[in-house]
Amino acid sequence: MNNNSNEARRLLLDSSLISTTFHKHKLYNIKVIECNEYMQVYLLNDKKMKDDEDLEIKEKKKNILYVDTDNLKKIDNDLKVIDTKNLTRSKLSCQRLAKCNSKYWETFITLTFAENIVDICYANKQFNKFISKVRRVYNNFKYLCVPEFQKRGAVHYHLLTNISVDNSNLIFKQKDNKKFLHIKYWNCGFNSVEIVKGDIKKIVGYISKYMTKDIDNRLFSKRRYFYSYNLLKPVVSYLDLDNKKHLEIYKKILSDKKLIYQNEYLNIYNNDLITFKEYINDK
Repeated sequence: MNNNSNEARRLLLDSSLISTTFHKHKLYNIKVIECNEYMQVYLLNDKKMKDDEDLEIKEKKKNILYVDTDNLKKIDNDLKVIDTKNLTRSKLSCQRLAKCNSKYWETFITLTFAENIVDICYANKQFNKFISKVRRVYNNFKYLCVPEFQKRGAVHYHLLTNISVDNSNLIFKQKDNKKFLHIKYWNCGFNSVEIVKGDIKKIVGYISKYMTKDIDNRLFSKRRYFYSYNLLKPVVSYLDLDNKKHLEIYKKILSDKKLIYQNEYLNIYNNDLITFKEYINDK
């Protein structure tokens, strides 16, 4: 993080700068998510209370439990809305993790099973064994992984990793054609390795495109992505721009940033108008 961002965060954590109303009710009209050198900003048309959406989902789930059987169709529709909302959140969270650690990513690895393994729990156990083997050789192993189902129903995994293709303890090259790279210690089937270092479009695109609206229902209520404990995590701040101190903090955060994307959209769940902006450190 740069000095301005660190100073802004220090100011934000100074409770003396936060109004009693803001502190008590957590009202905000801007949400800032810092992803290392990237920053995402959500500008709301109306103020809202932090965790309102989470409370809304919890309340909807609670109500579903007490709906009688005559309303099964409504229950099914509500569950689909909740799961779609959770899927969107998972996809965004995964993308942010990818951006937060973009400077570490070296390779994109795909792991498949030789057998038609459709049991996600069994597949995850094999995946965890593979991760443990890699860690024994490379204790600073970083990864971000999304499980996916092939058309035949078989599970496979897509990972961003910090494993360099020059790491001969983990990567081996096909002798006749060095374009084909493979990782050691995956003994369940085929695997492939692709270089992604420095290509942010590949980094974000590869790891998020598998989280689609048509995601297999075997992942319902299960983790949609995995990641190593040593990744950098996004930092989220909630600001009320009617609060002068918060406005100062916001200006400090933006002072050394360059706008790279902007879009305005309507939140389909509550019809709120939201302006989304993404920035990058302007060095």
